Amino acid sequence: MTINRKWYVVYTRPNAEKKFAEQIKKITSGCDFYLPLKTESRQWSDRVKRISIPLFKSYVFVFLNDDEYHYIKRLNGFVDYIKFNGKPSVISSSEVEKIKTIVASEFPCEPTSRKFALGQIVEIKSGSLRGYRGQLVDIQNESVFAIELQGIEQSLLISIPASLISLTEEA
Repeated sequence: MTINRKWYVVYTRPNAEKKFAEQIKKITSGCDFYLPLKTESRQWSDRVKRISIPLFKSYVFVFLNDDEYHYIKRLNGFVDYIKFNGKPSVISSSEVEKIKTIVASEFPCEPTSRKFALGQIVEIKSGSLRGYRGQLVDIQNESVFAIELQGIEQSLLISIPASLISLTEEA
């Protein structure tokens, strides 16, 4: 008898990811989990400490069969499965492996839900340049974008954090 397992994403209570993952580790049926962690430096008044925090807040990837799928709903910290169109999202093993490879590379990475593409018209939504619009001409990483601002017969290329820009309908 083969056991058909799939990767799901569990949404946990805030700051409960590690405790939830520890509970899954204790299940002896063969299910698995993956909690991607990143290391950050935190400043205390007397020292700097490096701590591991979840890469995706409140998300734990779980590898489950149908019985385990229902069982882990009872675990402390479980809120729900991440769903799209009312159905639990199933993640392919290759996608989980990609995340593992990226985390293992130790290059700085941050998740983002913003999907910007080159050529889109964006607007700066806060700061001293609030209201300026420009064309997205370069994406250096997930937090710094280069925007071409036009209007004075010249172009000015600036780099700006993603959190300060939003997509607009037109220029």
